[in-house]
Amino acid sequence: MKVNDSEKLNLAIIHGNRAYKQWEQDHDIPNYLMVILYELLLRKKLTQKQLVDLSDLPKQSINKGIKKLCEAECLTMSVDSHDKRVRFCELTPAGKEYAREKMGPLFKLEEKTAQKMGAEKMKLLTSLSEEWSNTFWQFLNEERGK
Repeated sequence: MKVNDSEKLNLAIIHGNRAYKQWEQDHDIPNYLMVILYELLLRKKLTQKQLVDLSDLPKQSINKGIKKLCEAECLTMSVDSHDKRVRFCELTPAGKEYAREKMGPLFKLEEKTAQKMGAEKMKLLTSLSEEWSNTFWQFLNEERGK
């Protein structure tokens, strides 16, 4: 059976996602916590809604992770002075240390992979992935609007 290019891409995406799920299992960290720690290490301060939007996880999962991290004194919540409905999440110093400890091995693995591929391939991969995603969403939204 011949596999076309879009099927090959889909299989590669699924295979990559499975690798991340395996990493989560191997390091005993639930996906929702991994996403929160990953994003807050990279972006420093995010709203709960931004975490949901970036992760594509259910709001309940993100809230569960935020609650766990707050209880462990790894995360603080602050209210936006301009809009009391908006709550920001930030890692505490202890939270940053915990996040680096938990996420460091993943960052090293990602960096090792990127280095093996090389800068040019990584730029091309990123560009093509963004183009694919944006085009797919465009066509999907057009189809949904029919």
